[in-house]
Amino acid sequence: MANVDRRIAPTTYPVLLGRDRSTKSEFAGEVQAAGVRASTTQRDETPVPEEPSRQAASPPQQVLDVLLSKEEALSLQSELMEAFSAPAFQKQLHELGRLHGVGTDGCRALVLKLVRSKQVEIISRFGLQSSQAGIEGMLSAFKSLETDPDIQVNNMAMKELLCLSEMPFPTPVPEVRMVVQRPSTKHRVMDVLRVQLIEFSKATFQLEVEELKRQAKVSDAAGGFYHLPGRADLALIVQQVLLPQYGFAGSKEGVQDMIQHCARKCQDPDVASLLDRVNDRLGMSAAACDRFRDLLGYPAE
Repeated sequence: MANVDRRIAPTTYPVLLGRDRSTKSEFAGEVQAAGVRASTTQRDETPVPEEPSRQAASPPQQVLDVLLSKEEALSLQSELMEAFSAPAFQKQLHELGRLHGVGTDGCRALVLKLVRSKQVEIISRFGLQSSQAGIEGMLSAFKSLETDPDIQVNNMAMKELLCLSEMPFPTPVPEVRMVVQRPSTKHRVMDVLRVQLIEFSKATFQLEVEELKRQAKVSDAAGGFYHLPGRADLALIVQQVLLPQYGFAGSKEGVQDMIQHCARKCQDPDVASLLDRVNDRLGMSAAACDRFRDLLGYPAE
């Protein structure tokens, strides 16, 4: 039987974000259907296959090129963190841990499925396919940015959001992951606030906040809990671990220093909104959050 050559035309699968969209990624594959050779003797009429080097090659797989600028990557991370920190998602996440056992193979598989479902919803807004291929493209794009300090901090925050732990409060972070330089950009300031939001949102912490509110005076409640006895000491349990990672002392003085430092960026509506979410988790009403920002001198736009 004669050999037949089949050629597959070059195919392009670019997904470009923040780059020259005329750029193409091409691949061409050649598949050869190898024939078989039959013996002419009577002793052996069994067809003999061609040598391995002449057998048909597997068709090429799709190649998916994804390029993300740093700003696009940070925006994507922000949307993912917002989805992962949502109360409904956190409830589902911890319910899986409770029902299937934290650390078991079954729990890990279900958590991965839950995470993937959220990723698929979000990545399509960044030009990626709403599929496993799109998720792999996203992970590949982040690989090229993994040494960026802003990307690293957000990755740490997402890992914390997806961590199932019985510990009510955070444990010290290994020294290799410490960030000692004070935040100087909007994104880094948001990181300082976001890591606190993650810890303050945990169920164990929220139970403590509710207990403080239950014991508070009527006048404190009337003021939207702008003042809440015991709150600063409760928050400090978390902050004394987190703040040194960002160049602030793990003390009440360090907390005040951090607040004044972040206040410089509070004219940005994204920062102001995140600050409000942190204060909401600390028990403040919307009016009390507004009052807090007003005293900083940077009300939200």
